[in-house]
Amino acid sequence: MSIPLYIATELTKKFGNKTVIDKLSFKIYQNEFVYLRGANGVGKTTLLNIIAKLDNIWDGELKFKDISLKKIKLHNYPISYMPDEPIFYEGLTVKEHLNFIASMYGFKSEDAREITSIYVNVFKLKEYLNYLPSQLSRGNKQKVMLCCALLKDFEVLIADEPFNFLDSDSIKSLTEILSIIKRSGKTIILTSHEVEYIKSLIDREIQLKRRVE
Repeated sequence: MSIPLYIATELTKKFGNKTVIDKLSFKIYQNEFVYLRGANGVGKTTLLNIIAKLDNIWDGELKFKDISLKKIKLHNYPISYMPDEPIFYEGLTVKEHLNFIASMYGFKSEDAREITSIYVNVFKLKEYLNYLPSQLSRGNKQKVMLCCALLKDFEVLIADEPFNFLDSDSIKSLTEILSIIKRSGKTIILTSHEVEYIKSLIDREIQLKRRVE
């Protein structure tokens, strides 16, 4: 039987006196496509932030490969994260962003040019390479963020509403990329209001419900 990649036991998150995640337990296995389901405000983004180690203040237990997630150093944690809001260095152009991220992840210059050009073509960003983030539409900001996240070599992809603001062609491209990632044996943990795009890929759902005080 497969060993779980993640095991959560009574995972609890509070903001002050408000409990956002209340004693949540689940397992996620290698090569699963996991969909987080729930209404707005039930803690989906909060849970993704915890899994991505952007939030280390919580109670209960969450293990990755049988090691407490709190004990894992971020640079040893093989994930890539697509947040729900793009984060950029405002002084860098799109091209400079992609080159910087590629170099940060260890790509040599020739390899960096090759892999960034692939995603630039997939998401039709070529004419925007010399734009600053502030000059981009919300949809193109989303595409650049997706490119940056996909440049990293990862075992687990964590994505918060990755289809937001994308045009139909980019939605099709991202769906195919997610399918390729899944077929390659990697794990995907995702939240999206556009569940119809990924129905055929989902292996497991984690339902989050609003806590009744």
